Amino acid sequence: MVSATQQSSRIRKRKSRRAGTARKRELRAHGTPKFPIHLEGYDPNAPDAPRTASAAAKK
Repeated sequence: MVSATQQSSRIRKRKSRRAGTARKRELRAHGTPKFPIHLEGYDPNAPDAPRTASAAAKK
């Protein structure tokens, strides 16, 4: 017979392994959702917009 501590430790380990399996399976199967890189109203000519490689080459 195992001690209560050993038994509860095993139960905690098992529960932590099993926790969120449906969510984890869903994420593995479908990956991250597609999202727009530039939101509506994005202005590429704004002063704080990141420069592209072609814009950097022109300078």
